[in-house]
Amino acid sequence: MTTYDIPISGSLKCGEVMCSRRLCRTLAGLPFKRRHKTLQRGDQFDFQDGSQTKIWIILRGVTAICTGLTDGRRQIIGLETPGHIVCGMAVGIRSETWFEALSETVLCEIDLQAAGPMTTHGTLSCDGRRLFVELLGIIHERLETYSAHLVTLGRLDSTERVTLFLLDMAHRMGRTCDSSIFFELPMTREDIADYLGLNTETVSRIFTRLKKSKLVLFPSRSAVSIPDTAALERRLPLSAQTTSLSNPVDTFLSAFKAFPSAQDGAHP
Repeated sequence: MTTYDIPISGSLKCGEVMCSRRLCRTLAGLPFKRRHKTLQRGDQFDFQDGSQTKIWIILRGVTAICTGLTDGRRQIIGLETPGHIVCGMAVGIRSETWFEALSETVLCEIDLQAAGPMTTHGTLSCDGRRLFVELLGIIHERLETYSAHLVTLGRLDSTERVTLFLLDMAHRMGRTCDSSIFFELPMTREDIADYLGLNTETVSRIFTRLKKSKLVLFPSRSAVSIPDTAALERRLPLSAQTTSLSNPVDTFLSAFKAFPSAQDGAHP
């Protein structure tokens, strides 16, 4: 696929990172429009008319899907990390929803509008059927993720929400350092509070409590180290079958696995 020159780290080939996933292979040969977008922290763009034909793949960085309340408060309804896909069809035409970059981010924006009709005599073409199945899988995954987050907000207490959040971020971005899992937290305390339906003071207080218990270490304000993930997992009301980091989070966030194309490559 084409190489795009982008301002961050020189150039990025579409065949690299997450662009080699099944969706891009499905779209191969179709006349869709594609471009890379770079966002700096705090950059926003709205889901407006026309976004229903667009798909965004997160290549680099962390973005939030946000919605606003009438009193000015922000609720983060989704955290998107590399490999995640956002489908415009899952967003209302006049939805008060927007993308917001939480770190330096690269998106691949795919506009299907240029692909034209995918039917022959009222029947979906072969390409149309493949694309239809892929889009259904993406929408299914989005609904699954949003449903899990609703359970987090509605049934877990504040400490459990923060604990699950840290395990989720460790699973998405962590790397092993000695026997610990280490990652850089791309979000401020305010961002975390807006995602978990808490206030900033509560998030900071829980971080301090976890630090005192030595379940979570904070080498710096943005760095997080989890020495014993199993011990942290035991603080959650989740039935983990093993002590693997991915299992309790995957079990919680992925209730249905029956539809194969729901996989988006975010958790290899």
